[in-house]
Amino acid sequence: MSSLRALLAKAATMAIALVCGVLTTRLILTEAGVEHYALYALLTALPSLLAFTDLGAGAVIVNGVATSDDPQHDEPLVAQLTSVGRILVGFATVLMLLNTLMLVTGGWRVALGDAGGLAGSALAAWACVTIFCIGVPIGIWVRILLGLRRNHVVILLQGLISPLTLLGVLALTSVPEGEAHAVLAAASYAASCIVSMVGLALTWRITAPLIPRAAARVLRPRRHPGVRVMDIGWPMLAQLLSFPIAVSTQRYVLAQSAGTDVVAEYGVVAQVFLALNGLVLAAGVALWPMYSRKRHLGELRRGPAGMAALFAGGVAVATAIVWLLADPIFGFITDGSVEVSGWTVLAFGAMIAAIAGMYPMGMFIMDKHGIRFQVVPTLAMAASSLALSIVLAPGLGAAGPPLGTAIAIAVCQIVPVAVYIARHRARLIAPREPVAG
Repeated sequence: MSSLRALLAKAATMAIALVCGVLTTRLILTEAGVEHYALYALLTALPSLLAFTDLGAGAVIVNGVATSDDPQHDEPLVAQLTSVGRILVGFATVLMLLNTLMLVTGGWRVALGDAGGLAGSALAAWACVTIFCIGVPIGIWVRILLGLRRNHVVILLQGLISPLTLLGVLALTSVPEGEAHAVLAAASYAASCIVSMVGLALTWRITAPLIPRAAARVLRPRRHPGVRVMDIGWPMLAQLLSFPIAVSTQRYVLAQSAGTDVVAEYGVVAQVFLALNGLVLAAGVALWPMYSRKRHLGELRRGPAGMAALFAGGVAVATAIVWLLADPIFGFITDGSVEVSGWTVLAFGAMIAAIAGMYPMGMFIMDKHGIRFQVVPTLAMAASSLALSIVLAPGLGAAGPPLGTAIAIAVCQIVPVAVYIARHRARLIAPREPVAG
């Protein structure tokens, strides 16, 4: 039921996000140009490169909340939340120091490729990451609501990001003489931060006094030393690193091997397919607490094969529709200023279909043993994907990196995880004890 609610919520918000995303893209392309859109695409991809803000320890919160009979007054859960909060604060501090170092040394201009030559691009990157750092500790609300099986609430709140981003871009493009074009991506970061503040306030109220008790302990480690969370965190970190390495680096690989036109083509197609991936993510992640809870109660009776086929098949159908309507869809989005190849559409479809098929399988084995098993397959997938992206990008252009990732997921993740589930089926459907922090 929670997965269905998440799916319906994502379908509704995705429609809004697609409309707002198209309008935002057209606005940037017509008012600021292809070069500034390429910069916008690169900067808005940075959060997905930094998806490991809690170093994987957030998995402890999800499992802890999902298996707790009284999350509001669960003392071990307070201790877990305190420990994860310290990791988030520490991550934000280190990232801010690195961000400032990148600014003063010129590292941002190098990382952004041709787009780094635009006036104000380095300062814009610094501003975006600064806003991101502010939002890192606030993001704990997502893990808590996911554990409460209220992922649909997370999705509905995050659905506000696209409209707020559009309003921000509209305001910035109205500045005379294009003085604010370099910082257009900051609108996306500000929108995310605002939504996180609202989400935290809502979660605070739902779970009171859980969050204020943990927050009061975060900066007092001697009096409240916290608990062990990285026994789950380190293996989970491997999974969190895999997506940024495999997918989020693709724009930067293209930025180093191709021009801004190819980066813009990739960004336009990614806008459609990563929205589709968001739908997959919403439904897939909702399976995690559902499987954990059912396993905890001894009610898990069915494997993930059927769900995996349903997820992948749905993406395949969506890809076929986008491919058939590619010319009018992307012609409208870009106002004819960016040429999109049909091969790029199919490559993206193959990548998202592979991700979709993998989600139910991965969520099915998200107990302590399963998380640890997935370390090697996910890291192998990430390394293979990056290598294939670098090899395929010069020859295939925007289609190369997503095609490489599709191959890597199929070989390095889907096959070994399917074998693991078959070998450990008896354990996976048996009652499990809650994962200890």
